[in-house]
Amino acid sequence: MADIDLKTLIRNLFEGIEHTNRMTHSGIVIAIAAILDNQLERALKRAMRPLSNTMYDRLFGSFRPLSSFSSKIVMAYALGIIPLELYEELEKIRHIRNEFAHSSGVLHFGSPEIEPMFLRLKRPSGEFKTREEVFLACAEVIDNHLDAYLARPIESA
Repeated sequence: MADIDLKTLIRNLFEGIEHTNRMTHSGIVIAIAAILDNQLERALKRAMRPLSNTMYDRLFGSFRPLSSFSSKIVMAYALGIIPLELYEELEKIRHIRNEFAHSSGVLHFGSPEIEPMFLRLKRPSGEFKTREEVFLACAEVIDNHLDAYLARPIESA
């Protein structure tokens, strides 16, 4: 998935959500969390020395130390890839994602299980008409930070 232009993928997702109301809040949250998870993995790999695919699999493969969204968030903060403020926002998004993913009912941003977590998200400046727009804007701030990190020149030792 590293060859896919993630910025284009995110833009297409945002535009798709703007033009149709068919995607559920659950779908939006899970899709955005997956995109952020992928971006975190790319940033973590960039922060590491070059490794073989086997070694990357030992780190990021299923049931490995950096396989979960949670572990990637913590490691990105520990390595200075993201500041504390973005770490906290990613944790909020992770908790929201977990609630949607593990619920047996149909939830939305206004559900009693979700709304308190949703309201704790730090709102970026701007005008937002819907809760979907707020959530996407919060995720976009994080994605922009990770894009900027990935675009920086690699420092030589």
